[in-house]
Amino acid sequence: LLRFTVSALTGGTDAQGEVTVRLKEDGLLALGRGSDPDIINASALAYINGLNRLEYLKSHPIERVQSL
Repeated sequence: LLRFTVSALTGGTDAQGEVTVRLKEDGLLALGRGSDPDIINASALAYINGLNRLEYLKSHPIERVQSL
């Protein structure tokens, strides 16, 4: 976990919170996002989203393009 950010998407007592996480594993970077009125749920959603993106990047490696 490189970064964990919490912000409010809406105002008031029932505000929608958004969590953004930045994850790094084996040289791969992934951003995960989650939103929910409960910041604990938003955090879990963001972390799971980031882990899923890391798994996708591992199974779909980007081909490097060599410039001429």
